[in-house]
Amino acid sequence: MEITEALVAVAADLAEEEALRGYDAVHPAAALAIEAQILTSSDSALCDATQRRGLRVPNPIDD
Repeated sequence: MEITEALVAVAADLAEEEALRGYDAVHPAAALAIEAQILTSSDSALCDATQRRGLRVPNPIDD
Protein backbone atom coordinates (compact mmCIF):
# COMPACT_ATOMS: atom_id res chain seq x y z
CA MET A 1 0.00 0.00 0.00
CA GLU A 2 1.29 3.44 -0.87
CA ILE A 3 1.92 5.81 2.00
CA THR A 4 -0.11 8.90 1.16
CA GLU A 5 -0.68 12.15 3.01
CA ALA A 6 -4.21 10.97 3.82
CA LEU A 7 -2.90 7.72 5.32
CA VAL A 8 -0.32 9.60 7.37
CA ALA A 9 -3.04 11.96 8.63
CA VAL A 10 -5.21 9.04 9.78
CA ALA A 11 -2.18 7.38 11.38
CA ALA A 12 -1.31 10.62 13.19
CA ASP A 13 -4.86 10.85 14.55
CA LEU A 14 -4.72 7.21 15.68
CA ALA A 15 -1.34 7.76 17.31
CA GLU A 16 -2.65 10.70 19.28
CA GLU A 17 -6.07 9.27 20.17
CA GLU A 18 -4.84 5.78 21.03
CA ALA A 19 -1.40 6.64 22.47
CA LEU A 20 0.36 4.59 19.77
CA ARG A 21 3.82 5.17 18.36
CA GLY A 22 3.61 6.86 14.98
CA TYR A 23 4.98 3.95 12.98
CA ASP A 24 2.67 1.50 14.77
CA ALA A 25 -0.35 3.63 13.94
CA VAL A 26 0.30 3.22 10.22
CA HIS A 27 -0.74 -0.45 10.39
CA PRO A 28 -4.32 0.08 11.59
CA ALA A 29 -4.63 3.19 9.44
CA ALA A 30 -3.76 1.13 6.36
CA ALA A 31 -6.08 -1.70 7.42
CA LEU A 32 -8.93 0.77 7.83
CA ALA A 33 -8.14 2.40 4.47
CA ILE A 34 -8.54 -0.89 2.62
CA GLU A 35 -11.57 -1.82 4.72
CA ALA A 36 -9.87 -4.89 6.14
CA GLN A 37 -11.85 -6.93 8.63
CA ILE A 38 -8.88 -8.40 10.47
CA LEU A 39 -5.42 -7.29 11.55
CA THR A 40 -3.03 -9.42 13.57
CA SER A 41 -0.27 -8.28 15.86
CA SER A 42 1.49 -9.38 19.02
CA ASP A 43 1.58 -5.78 20.28
CA SER A 44 -1.16 -5.58 22.93
CA ALA A 45 -1.57 -1.80 22.69
CA LEU A 46 -1.90 -2.00 18.92
CA CYS A 47 -4.39 -4.88 19.22
CA ASP A 48 -6.51 -2.98 21.74
CA ALA A 49 -6.51 0.23 19.70
CA THR A 50 -7.36 -1.59 16.49
CA GLN A 51 -10.21 -3.49 18.13
CA ARG A 52 -11.68 -0.21 19.32
CA ARG A 53 -11.76 0.82 15.65
CA GLY A 54 -13.89 -2.18 14.76
CA LEU A 55 -11.40 -4.65 13.33
CA ARG A 56 -11.08 -8.22 14.57
CA VAL A 57 -7.62 -8.61 16.05
CA PRO A 58 -6.34 -12.05 17.01
CA ASN A 59 -3.08 -11.86 18.96
CA PRO A 60 -0.87 -14.77 17.85
CA ILE A 61 0.83 -15.10 21.25
CA ASP A 62 -2.38 -15.27 23.31
CA ASP A 63 -3.31 -18.70 24.58
